[in-house]
This record gives sequence, structure tokens and C-alpha cells, in this order.
Amino acid sequence: MRQAYLLRCPCSSWTYFPRPDAVTQAAIHDTADYFDHPYFQQRRSAPARVDQRCRQVFQQIGRGLDLTQLRGDRLLDVGCDTGAFLTSAARQFAVQPVGVDVSARAVAIAQQQGIAAYHTDLEHAPDELQDFAIITAIDVIEHVVNPRHLLETIFSRLRPGGVAYLETPNIESSVYQVGRSLSNFTGGHPAGLCERLFPAQHIQYFTDRSFQTLIQDCGFELVQLQKRVLPVPDIATSWVVQVGLAPLQLSDRLFGNEILICALLRKPT
Repeated sequence: MRQAYLLRCPCSSWTYFPRPDAVTQAAIHDTADYFDHPYFQQRRSAPARVDQRCRQVFQQIGRGLDLTQLRGDRLLDVGCDTGAFLTSAARQFAVQPVGVDVSARAVAIAQQQGIAAYHTDLEHAPDELQDFAIITAIDVIEHVVNPRHLLETIFSRLRPGGVAYLETPNIESSVYQVGRSLSNFTGGHPAGLCERLFPAQHIQYFTDRSFQTLIQDCGFELVQLQKRVLPVPDIATSWVVQVGLAPLQLSDRLFGNEILICALLRKPT
């Protein structure tokens, strides 16, 4: 695990220091340890779960757009991985799937599925990837060296009135607070649990307040910001850890402080 420290920023978000450069950070996503992690393998191998999550995401998108008018329109998924979400969205909502990802291995698989996928980050994506009605970036912004620049680039590639949907971990949830305290007290043990909560590729953690501030600073209208728990099938860890997380997630649900922040943003017309 990278020798780094998680520090609280004045904006109330948390960041790793020292911060990696963009090239080093992108390279992590092409390693076998990352690509073959049980969490991702489990997500890719459960199409019913992917379909369910896709419907949930589009239900949120429907709060900002009329879904009946999206047939044939393009959806750009940032961090598209192997394209499972895009394939589901194309099948269920008749959108044209487009994706970008920094993992060459993931993009190659997405392209084999017939998806217009590009091996690049969003900043360096082809110029024709713009004027989108919808852009999704699910579990992505915590991976990037410059979250503000990512949001600004999403803003520039949306059409006026278009929406973006993002998800990211909530560092203020009980799960992360207990995990951070445990990691500090034990020096990062148990390693498996600490690395699952604070993996090397995650370099920025938000609170709902810091995330909302960043969103609005980048020019977006915030349509909706809510939080949700991480379903047990998505945890991809031992049953012992799952049992330990259950009461923490229950507490978060009771107090409205769930582990994932979900935001729907609109580019003003």
C-alpha cells in the first residue's frame, strides 16, 4: 500500500498526501491487482445487478431529464471499465453508448462489446465527444488528481440543459469514520479491511458539503444530492467484514449519512 497520509482539507474533504501525478495515478488502473480485484470481477459477472443499478441511476437522471426523449441520444460514461453499465443502458433505455477509461485492458473489452470506447481520460478525449445530454461518472472522481478539472471538463462536454450523474464515497459515514480510526490506531491493520476502505487508487474523499461546494463552483445547478448504502452483494469481502459493516450501515441509514454520495447536476441553459 502506498505510504501516504489522509489529510483534511480546509474545504472539509480529505486528500492523500503526497499526491501522485496523473500518469502514475492512471497506470494503477491497468495493473492486474486493480483490474482483477474481486470487487470488479463480481460487478462484471452479475448482469442482473448491473441492470438493477442502471435502472436506479436512470431513475435519478429522470429527475432532470425526460427519459422518453433520450432514445437514440448519446450517453458518455467516464470510467466505463468493460462497458457493462453502458451495455445495460443501451438495452434498457435505447441510448447510444460512449465510454472513456484510462485502462487499456478495460477499453479493449468494451470495444469488443460494440461500444464506442476510448482509451483516454476525459480531458484528452476526442473533440467530437461533446454536446452530450447525459454524462455519468460513477465511482470516478475519487480517483482523479484534479477533481475540479474533471467537473469543469464534464461541464464543457455537456449540452446546455444536459445533466451529469456522479457517485463517490462519503468520508463522513460511520463506515469510513470507524475505518479511519481503526487504521490510525492499528497502523493500517487488518490490512485487507483498510486497503478495501482506502485503496491506493482513491486519492480524494468528499463530504456532502465539500462535494456540493465543488459542484456549484464549477457552474452546475445541483438538481439533487442524496446518499445511499452499499448493498451487501457489492461489498465483495469476507462475511465477517460484512457482518461488521451491517450495523454501521444501518446507523448511517437512520441518520441519513450513508456511505455513497449521489449527485445529479445540470448545465444551465
